[in-house]
Amino acid sequence: MTDRSDSFSDEEKSKDARIGLLSEDVEPGSPTGVAKVRDVSAGSLREKAINAFCITLNTASTVGIVFLNKSIFRDPQLRQMQICFAMWHFACTAIVLWIACHKPFNLFTPVRLPIVKMIPLCSFFAGFLILNNLSLALNGVGFYQLAKIMTTPTVVLLNFLIFRKTVTLAICVALFAVCFGVVLTNSNAKDSNILGVLIAVGAFTVTALYQIWIGKKLQDFKVSSSQLLMNQAPLSIVLLAFVVPFFDTITDLRTVPTNVLMNLLLSGVVASLLNLSQFMIIGRMSALTFNVASNLKTIIILGLGWVSDGRVLTFQDAIGIVLAVGGAAVYTQLSQR
Repeated sequence: MTDRSDSFSDEEKSKDARIGLLSEDVEPGSPTGVAKVRDVSAGSLREKAINAFCITLNTASTVGIVFLNKSIFRDPQLRQMQICFAMWHFACTAIVLWIACHKPFNLFTPVRLPIVKMIPLCSFFAGFLILNNLSLALNGVGFYQLAKIMTTPTVVLLNFLIFRKTVTLAICVALFAVCFGVVLTNSNAKDSNILGVLIAVGAFTVTALYQIWIGKKLQDFKVSSSQLLMNQAPLSIVLLAFVVPFFDTITDLRTVPTNVLMNLLLSGVVASLLNLSQFMIIGRMSALTFNVASNLKTIIILGLGWVSDGRVLTFQDAIGIVLAVGGAAVYTQLSQR
């Protein structure tokens, strides 16, 4: 492990120089040139196959973790162990990060950040995860996923209130479509309740604050998101361990159905795959491709959520989903210009 001044190794800096062949090194009419062109073609196909695998793995793990967690929270005993559940996922994340930064992967170089400066950030990190889990436990999957979309408008609003950062009229219209679509879709949701709605609002508000803060900390520490997360995950486990006795009701796992326990273990594995695929995606594809994949995941989760909740899709619901997801997609396009 190195300090943050060495966070980007020479090997990482020279990766781009080792990818592909320079065109001036190939003589078009030579056998060597033909062989090299074939190598580049094969390499291109291999890269496309790897990218497709990464997107598929990320999409499957994102969708899978939502429904696994929902099935776990249906158990009344495990629902009372939200902090322990978060610690389990943090532990899995820390293990994956440790593997990812060592051979044969070497996806990033680990750094050691000041613990005192990390404690407030870890508190927010744990808070937004626990609130999102509670939102999933108390609301239907469809409501939970649409509420998460509200994170983007909240980030824009908080940036304006705190930093007076303004956006264009077109972006405002896109964000209004998002908000109106979420309200329109959830206005007749029978599986929503006052507590669930309040938790959902708290979840996307804290998530928005965390996203703004994390962006500043990445600049302050001059590290990547994976390097920062490797410092956050273990420290978050330690911090949460002190509050478990006050908030969690520890249950006898022997009384929990076997299938629920299997889902609990599997959720850790899926969370690890989600983090691993996220690291593999970073730098391999454009922001546009990544955001298209994100919108696809949202649509899949909403569709499966409607089916699992036994909810009939009405015309009002369909219009709301189109406005919410479409508005988020348009915002992404506009914000990249």
